[in-house]
Amino acid sequence: MYKPLELNFAPDEVLVYLRKSRSDDPNLTVAEVLSRHESMLDEWAEKNLGARVPDQNKYREVVSGETIDDRPEICRLLAKVESPQYKAVLVVEVQRLSRGDLEDAGRLMKLLRYTNTIVITPMKAYDLSDEYDRDFFERELKRGNEFLEYLKKIMGRGRLLSLQQGNFVGNTPPYGYDKATVLDGKKKCPTLKINEEQAQVVRMVFELYVHQNMGTTNIAHRLNELNIHPLHGKYWTQNSIRSMLRNVHYTGKVRWNGRKTVTVVENGEVVKKRPQAAAEDLLIYEGKHEAIISQELFQAAAERYGTCPRVQSTKELRNPLSGLLYCSCGKAMTLRIYKDKNGRERSAPRLLCGGQSFCHVPSCTYDEMVERVEEVLRQSILDFELEIKRSDDELRQMNLIQIKRLEQKISELRKKEVSQWEKYSEEGMPKEIFEQLNEKVLADIRRTEEAIETAKKLLPSVEEYEERLVRFRDALSALENPNESPAQKNRLLKTCIERIDYYREKGELLTRSTAGAGQKLHVGANWEMSPIHIDVKLKL
Repeated sequence: MYKPLELNFAPDEVLVYLRKSRSDDPNLTVAEVLSRHESMLDEWAEKNLGARVPDQNKYREVVSGETIDDRPEICRLLAKVESPQYKAVLVVEVQRLSRGDLEDAGRLMKLLRYTNTIVITPMKAYDLSDEYDRDFFERELKRGNEFLEYLKKIMGRGRLLSLQQGNFVGNTPPYGYDKATVLDGKKKCPTLKINEEQAQVVRMVFELYVHQNMGTTNIAHRLNELNIHPLHGKYWTQNSIRSMLRNVHYTGKVRWNGRKTVTVVENGEVVKKRPQAAAEDLLIYEGKHEAIISQELFQAAAERYGTCPRVQSTKELRNPLSGLLYCSCGKAMTLRIYKDKNGRERSAPRLLCGGQSFCHVPSCTYDEMVERVEEVLRQSILDFELEIKRSDDELRQMNLIQIKRLEQKISELRKKEVSQWEKYSEEGMPKEIFEQLNEKVLADIRRTEEAIETAKKLLPSVEEYEERLVRFRDALSALENPNESPAQKNRLLKTCIERIDYYREKGELLTRSTAGAGQKLHVGANWEMSPIHIDVKLKL
């Protein structure tokens, strides 16, 4: 027979999680839904715990996301439950914690189970150390995931049907339009209305591109010079102009399937991407909104775009630092190789920021950067070798002795706790004195357990350092080897490095008075470059 759990803990030992779900009333805002749920949980806490849960223990999720990692507040809450200070999580229903896939559900269950955290809903409390509660909890999470997948299919069909009727179903309107609604009988339909100020910019872009034969980069510079800002960011870029020139919304149409989310496996990890869809995969329908440009002008832009494609000299990866190196402005650094008309390199390859015309951070040579990265890898290897050496000597022994002492102390405190219970139950110790002594013993046990966990974290792991040593040596060896392919160098570097942030001060222009004795000045090379600065985030 099922026996309800006894909830013997204080309100400040409970964490509250609040999140709006797709199953909630769509007419209510996130704030309204969270407020209603918070009132419900406050009422439950007052009735069952004697007081409300403190506000600092409440986590209000305002970001929509299907997985745990997509929701920052649940990540913060799960980090908190690792502390023995917190005994339970209070939530409106289990499915609010996660409606992700089985991997997410397993991660959540494992963390709550092994931290001995009780999950409380107004209907039921779940103790995940109990196999029956764990089974009920798992079924609730699976039910939530199944409902989410079903709901996504239904919503997808509804969105497609709405699009076929000419409605705009996107979240953000294209530059040149604002979101609006029109009546179709008694039904409100989402559509677009022209933002005349922005629409003038759209017309100018197509005019410059088609009739004045101006390139996308020069158009972006023209808009920036005119102090015209895009919807997002400070400056127009070549890519934002290209996107505008290919956006069929400007001809009074609506589009579906432009960027479909696909799940792929890269380097052993599952990642989601949103690649540009092929032309044959696009679904285009007549929209309810007014066109900004004519179909003829849009077609002329498409035809000209097709006559000047971007030609890549090679499809193979050329930059070993691709996906790792970023400018201080946040944009990725790219490798530029400069050749003359005969195909011979006319200068050393350089790394420069994709937004250099805006951030003005000077470039550096490829060799400069590689030399600095090699220095970081060599220093890391020396550190690992030192840690392995230290891990075998007295530091490790001291840590082991300390852990053993703390474990012995835990054993003694447990015996003391049992002894106090015996005196209370058999010898008639006054309840007030017993509670005072017992609370002191329990507090000592908690502090000692935390000290053991800290000591174990500080305990050097020879295996971990040896694994790092192999990774970093392989990466350094590949980077130093001129015969190793850039793709292989890039793969090995990504096992050691998370990100490299780059910065360089602007150099000094040399004159005859500032140049050193005997130093010749050459046209175009009269700069004294400042040293480069890099901040390397390692994968440890």
